[in-house]
Amino acid sequence: MRYAYVDQEICDRSPFCPASHSCKFGAFKLSRKGLFQVEINVDKEKCTGCGVCTRYCPHGAIKLVNA
Repeated sequence: MRYAYVDQEICDRSPFCPASHSCKFGAFKLSRKGLFQVEINVDKEKCTGCGVCTRYCPHGAIKLVNA
């Protein structure tokens, strides 16, 4: 089974992340860390590994990995 993984070193942590809004399964979790900064993670239980979010990430911070 594959799932999406967010590389925190590459991610810009924008609350307007287009990749997180592209997920129709609601697998992305955004935790506020400041006014214009969030921590973005993926819920492995909800992620289907479809890869749509990888196409929407402008920084290439999301990769599909095998569980």
